[in-house]
Amino acid sequence: MSGVEVSRLRKAHAGVPVLDGLDLAAAHGELTAVIGRSGSGKTTLLRLIAGFDQPDDGTITVGGRPVRGLPAEHRRIGYVTQEGNLFPHLTVLGNVAFGLPWRRRRGRHGVRELLDLVGLDARLEHRFPHQLSGGEQQRVALARALAPQPDAVLLDEPFSALDPAIRAGTRTAVAAALAATSTTTILVTHDLSEALSLATRVALVRDGTTAQQGSPADLYLRPADAAIAAFTGEVCELPAKLLGDHAATALGSAPIPRPANGQGAVLVRPEQLVLDPAAPTHATVLGVEFRGHDGLLRLGTDDGEVTARCPAHLLPATGERVGVRLTGTALATVIPPGAAESASRRPRPDRRP
Repeated sequence: MSGVEVSRLRKAHAGVPVLDGLDLAAAHGELTAVIGRSGSGKTTLLRLIAGFDQPDDGTITVGGRPVRGLPAEHRRIGYVTQEGNLFPHLTVLGNVAFGLPWRRRRGRHGVRELLDLVGLDARLEHRFPHQLSGGEQQRVALARALAPQPDAVLLDEPFSALDPAIRAGTRTAVAAALAATSTTTILVTHDLSEALSLATRVALVRDGTTAQQGSPADLYLRPADAAIAAFTGEVCELPAKLLGDHAATALGSAPIPRPANGQGAVLVRPEQLVLDPAAPTHATVLGVEFRGHDGLLRLGTDDGEVTARCPAHLLPATGERVGVRLTGTALATVIPPGAAESASRRPRPDRRP
């Protein structure tokens, strides 16, 4: 059974392009996360798939059938928003049963199955939405969306309004329910850690198109360009001599993703800079940003300032001299040096825990 496929999708509002030939493939039974800065067209994409708006051009296929022109109620798609949008006058039982086929609405068995699936106690079935926590409301909203056994479920920032204390448990329960039902899911989120940890595939939308789509590891470790590298996490720019398939830096040599020659720079992640007393290059610790499980170090080298990530129990003190070496493959090749600086200043995704 097919998932969701979008091809050459275009949409403009008041003459201003929002989506400009966007492609997206969400495989059956998998969770695909869509990330990108505010205004890149993520929510517009979901609304077009759901049928709330109509595209100017392009095709949308859900469950193997074209749905362009079909009204939303005939598309077999569940939609969960940030607020959940539960019916305030209905109990949990009434909200979930509303999504069930009419022949099953009178019985509680199907509702209790769905509540159990999303990790909710059946004793909550007589409560009204205002008597539930935010996390419980989102689980009820998902149960209601799953009730009619849709071909796909669309999640539009479903966890962003939740307190950090309940966010992790809620999204874990939601992901488990979706996996148990083999539901094709598209998740729009500003939380990069959420996208990388929950999704099978991630699509980064930029300027109305898909800049890169692949596994979470692909986007983080093998970004298509310097801007994507900077968007998906902290980066360090190291001056380098580019020697075909590798780059020579003051902190060591690294393979590069695309062959190049001449003076330039490479982008690496802070965790690729490893503290090693035996390393030939030493740096001065200019500052320490403690983050609990680890910390970020500002290191001063002969070539300038770099950032390294270090486990919390190994963090050196400010002013200390440390050995440092480069490991792994460079994320991107940059010519000339400094070209990645503007990319790192672009709007970044929220890094809420």
